[in-house]
Amino acid sequence: MKKLGILATLFVASFMIGSAQSQHPTPVIEGGESEPFGKTLAPRSNSKLEIIGGDTFDWKKVKPKDTPIKTKIKIINTGTDVLSISDVRPGCSCTAAPLDKKELRPRIDTATMEVSINLGATNGPLSKTITITSNDGTSPNKVLTLKADVVRDINITPSPYFAFRDMTVGKPSEASVRLENNTDEDLILGESTASNGIELNIKKGTVVKRKTQMEVIARITPKDKGYFSATAKILTSNPDYATIDMTAYGNVKEADVAPPAAK
Repeated sequence: MKKLGILATLFVASFMIGSAQSQHPTPVIEGGESEPFGKTLAPRSNSKLEIIGGDTFDWKKVKPKDTPIKTKIKIINTGTDVLSISDVRPGCSCTAAPLDKKELRPRIDTATMEVSINLGATNGPLSKTITITSNDGTSPNKVLTLKADVVRDINITPSPYFAFRDMTVGKPSEASVRLENNTDEDLILGESTASNGIELNIKKGTVVKRKTQMEVIARITPKDKGYFSATAKILTSNPDYATIDMTAYGNVKEADVAPPAAK
């Protein structure tokens, strides 16, 4: 009887262990290895994208006549797997960055990206980015930063137009900008002209000393209400900026009408 009791106990224990294993099977990933959390993990790529020379390229000082500014950026795969580049995305439409290949073998393979930026009306510090998306296991979105300092020998700030505010029929109104001479030579202003009744405070022969600036003021007494626009032109002694062209705009409201005097 004691022997039968022991056998019965062993049978029950064996049954309980088998039942527990059937409810919580140990998952197996491809290759026969167990994975403790019941989830198959994709292997991480060992490709590695690096930008030769660093993640920032700086043109330093450039001039508008240099547009578009260009450079060639080299990319290398320093990992042990093939590097696949899926996207090269500039931060704005003024930047182009075509790549000559998108599959790079491990350790030795490189690709060349021909970068160009259209400077447009940019003045002063410029910063753009390009995002390179790949199967890099640690940095799938590599960002290249592009910098430059755009220097204009003759510049109009804060913008190359006269913005009139609170214009009223019959009342004088004025707007101003700053003309900067960033060269090492004095700038001599020539004849100035303007349309639609605008008058400028520029006299022929005015000298803007080297590395200085002067205020240019436009004045107008509007005659009609509605949208106002005009143009202005200033001749200079600088051969690269022989003519400075500007525009002017504003909205003119009707003059206030005084209430009739009380009788």
